[in-house]
Amino acid sequence: MDEETELLNLEAELKRLRPVAASRPLLARLESELSPRRSAPFWGGWLALPAAAGLALVAAIGLRRDAILPAAQPSAPAPASFGAAPAFKPVSADDLLVGARDDGYLTMSDGTRARRTRQSYVDTITWEDPGSHASLRWSVPRQEVRVEPVSFQ
Repeated sequence: MDEETELLNLEAELKRLRPVAASRPLLARLESELSPRRSAPFWGGWLALPAAAGLALVAAIGLRRDAILPAAQPSAPAPASFGAAPAFKPVSADDLLVGARDDGYLTMSDGTRARRTRQSYVDTITWEDPGSHASLRWSVPRQEVRVEPVSFQ
């Protein structure tokens, strides 16, 4: 019974306590930190203007050069199949592993543990026109991320 009386006395004492008023510097700091911040002006728009002017200049020089130089004339008549659209067909596909990384263990949303790994590849597809034997190679980077469940027993 003695312990219950002490708890009731402590509760009554805590109810009588009043918080101390916050100081002016603390209120000013809280106000400045909680006020909405203005974002810095974005100057990226000004960078686009010189880039666009440079591209226009390069295009104008390229067009002017094409107008000045005469078009090259073929020395021999083109074969009959040359005028037709090329019919490229895929002849090979390769994938080259260029890097692998272990990201370690993670906990899934359902609480199970898993291990995440990343592999970086370069896929290369070779296309060939059977008529002219012209070839085209197309390389594309690719990244695989695998998450495999792990059980610790």
